[in-house]
Amino acid sequence: MNTEPLKPHSREWYARLARELGGYRHPWARVLDGPDPELTFDALLTERLGPGVRVPAVRVLEAGCGHGPDAARFASGVGRWAAFDMVPELVAQARVNAPHADIHEWNAKGEVPPGLRGPFDLIVSRRGPTSVILRLPELAAPGAEFLYVGPRLDVPQVPGRLAAVGWEVRGEWRISVRARVPTRADWVTRCEWMNAPERLPEWDVHAGPDGLPYREERYVVLASNLS
Repeated sequence: MNTEPLKPHSREWYARLARELGGYRHPWARVLDGPDPELTFDALLTERLGPGVRVPAVRVLEAGCGHGPDAARFASGVGRWAAFDMVPELVAQARVNAPHADIHEWNAKGEVPPGLRGPFDLIVSRRGPTSVILRLPELAAPGAEFLYVGPRLDVPQVPGRLAAVGWEVRGEWRISVRARVPTRADWVTRCEWMNAPERLPEWDVHAGPDGLPYREERYVVLASNLS
């Protein structure tokens, strides 16, 4: 990747990922010692939308769709799949990868674009913007569900924002799997991605011949609109 510094998680930073990695992908190597912790989110999503589930009328909104892998997988089998991302480069890639989805550029703030107006039966976010939670009252249908996966064991603003809009948390999962990064450059990139520069010295203290062990973590939440 280009080494010119950019602010992590800025629009420009994500745009570089899209250009250089072909989408929203982790730009470091890693080896997991167990199942990918994001499989919990995958299982919950497949339970609602996967093969054998009758979902022809389900309306789905995806917050932070990246280059569109979930839209590409599920959009053709549901009644409606609308999605958004704040990065134009990722939006363009998602439109190519998921032709059955309706993809828009938005940051979950300000006026909702016409193509993203609800109601939606399921709102999903794979490490996308938590700010979409505050828009659930205007986007969700009665009885809708919200499914989210985040990059740490705790994402405090998620349950707080769900409570603020009156949604009930039906399930929370905190998954941690032992992993390792093989090189110092990979560790530097991961610390940048996680906004954790204080962890950079861990490599010099704890790295071994196979790299540096760490924990790959995910926080998953499922909530419902009972109104």
